[in-house]
Amino acid sequence: MFATRTPLLSLTLLLAGVALSSCSSRDGGGEASCAAVIEYRGHAYWGSGPLKRDPATTGRLVAGVIPACDDSGGQQPEDPAEPVEVAELADVPLDTAFTWNGAVFVRAGRELPAATRPWFHAPLCRRDAEFDLTADWVGVTGQEQPRFDGDLRPPYRLEVHVTQGPEEYVGATVLVHADAATEPGLGPRDVKSSLWEGGRVTARVECVDGRFHALALRVPEGT
Repeated sequence: MFATRTPLLSLTLLLAGVALSSCSSRDGGGEASCAAVIEYRGHAYWGSGPLKRDPATTGRLVAGVIPACDDSGGQQPEDPAEPVEVAELADVPLDTAFTWNGAVFVRAGRELPAATRPWFHAPLCRRDAEFDLTADWVGVTGQEQPRFDGDLRPPYRLEVHVTQGPEEYVGATVLVHADAATEPGLGPRDVKSSLWEGGRVTARVECVDGRFHALALRVPEGT
């Protein structure tokens, strides 16, 4: 999915598991949307994010519900309520917050403890030597106006969720910067076969002023 942003072009993938899902409609030029909220034991919990690091969980799942969504002004039937299983956080009680689909939901009137602030800040690149990352694609932003679907030319920035690599980066969502010196780089085929499908990318990376600079990028076969 492509969306224009001035002066950059933002190419954002909406994954099937995106956390803060909402519904929207247009009626006579107006727009309404359903907020990111989950109910648990009769209380509303609001989506808080975006998360940049995966929070630790206890492994316990409890039942919540996404309330019925009616954003059509009464012109169409509302979306029905949806039961969901939400995960208990390791260091935050359920009566304050929980996590679901990659986001943290906080009970109305409550606040997350200060110790959770690192969850919302991506780590800086701080290694002296080159290293490898394997990650899930989240999105990509480039400076060049696309000429066709999947057109991707350097420089561009990949937003990825790291699944393998140095321990301090695993579970983090970071930006990987690619430029004309990145070899090999990624192209339209990779965008269509991997990014649009929520696939993986591998990167050979060096740290430059706290940024993740891609020396090489590849899409693993079969993704």
